[in-house]
Amino acid sequence: MADGMIQQDNQDQDQDQDQDQENQDSTAPLKLDKLHYAWIVAATGSVAMFCGLGLGRFAFGMLLPSMSSSLGLNYTQSGILGFTNLIGYLVAVLLSPFILPRFGTRATATGSLFLIAVSMLGMAFTTSFPILCALYVLTGIGSGGVVLPMMSVMSHWFFPSHRGLALGLVMAGPGFGIILSGFVVPKLLPFSNLLSWQTGWLIFAVINIVVACLTFTLIRNHPDDVSQNPFGRAPTLPVKNKKKLERSNIKLLVHLGIIFAIYGATYMVYVTFIVTSMVGSYQLSEATAGGIWAWIGLLSIFSGMLFGWISDHIGRRLGLALAFVFLAIAYLLVGLTDWHSGLYLSIILFGLVVWSIPVIMAASAGDYFGPAAAASALAALTFAFSGGQALGPVAAGYLAEVTGDFSISYMVSGIAAFVALGLSLLLRPQKSA
Repeated sequence: MADGMIQQDNQDQDQDQDQDQENQDSTAPLKLDKLHYAWIVAATGSVAMFCGLGLGRFAFGMLLPSMSSSLGLNYTQSGILGFTNLIGYLVAVLLSPFILPRFGTRATATGSLFLIAVSMLGMAFTTSFPILCALYVLTGIGSGGVVLPMMSVMSHWFFPSHRGLALGLVMAGPGFGIILSGFVVPKLLPFSNLLSWQTGWLIFAVINIVVACLTFTLIRNHPDDVSQNPFGRAPTLPVKNKKKLERSNIKLLVHLGIIFAIYGATYMVYVTFIVTSMVGSYQLSEATAGGIWAWIGLLSIFSGMLFGWISDHIGRRLGLALAFVFLAIAYLLVGLTDWHSGLYLSIILFGLVVWSIPVIMAASAGDYFGPAAAASALAALTFAFSGGQALGPVAAGYLAEVTGDFSISYMVSGIAAFVALGLSLLLRPQKSA
């Protein structure tokens, strides 16, 4: 009996050691011997963003010249078509506070990717401008239904110490979409009864279907779903965890929203019309413009991670200010000059910084308002961002009709970026975690 008791004690001790080891593993996500599931979520989010933004929105800039040529669109109509996408995006932002808490990131993002695929299939089989506008509204809804969940869920999966870097990884996805569209679109040929740009939408639709299946398989809504803790260093100060935004934070939210709206308006002017400017004002071939556009995508892959990492170390406020310096210079280079070297330098600067602002804003939503309220805060910020995106291309298209090119629009964008720089410096410094 004594031997039995000793054996039982040894078994209990082994079980206690195993349980202690499990507890240690679950509370130490920084160990390198096993990949934390947070990085799988971030990588999957990047692939989803490749479709949601890279193909759902930024491929439009490459397809626009051929669409305009075959459909006989003027600058204003081109701006209106881009505007319809942003209307849809805005609808998704308005609906997200109601849909996301009920269905979660996994179901919302998967359904949104399927919606994008359906809308692209529709655009592949029509040449009617009104129908294209209606379908591109659906594409915008799908894009918003991917972006907001994927960005906000990182506040659950990562502590502030690594949140900016993780969001930068997620925002690397659209860069691959830009690269793909830059190299593929100029090589597209008519297929059966489809025009070249319709073939492009068809290919992108198929890719979205594949990625939707991948997203449903790998995305998880919360670390609790896989019995893990968020990745990173736990904050030493208490973290706000209120599910709703406080009235005291409204002023800060408005401040951040104005900054984000300025970014939305200016960057959307650039990505919508820079290829058109290269073909028209700079007299480049569509293939050459596509190659340059692909360089924006290549550089943008690193922009989110770079500025996410920078903002993790110097703070969100200074990270925003630094990003707007680069954006302002990029806009003014194509607004004030018509020399090719200025265009190439503008492309480099814009590519290096293009995803910096969304990454820092998403990280700020979690830092300032807490993980539980991050989705609501980001929805409000994205609403302002979407408003800027919607107005930018329409205003730029109108100015181009009046002046004959987009130089004035780029100059106004540069001035607005300097205004956003000043507003960024007026933000209160982030409390150390």
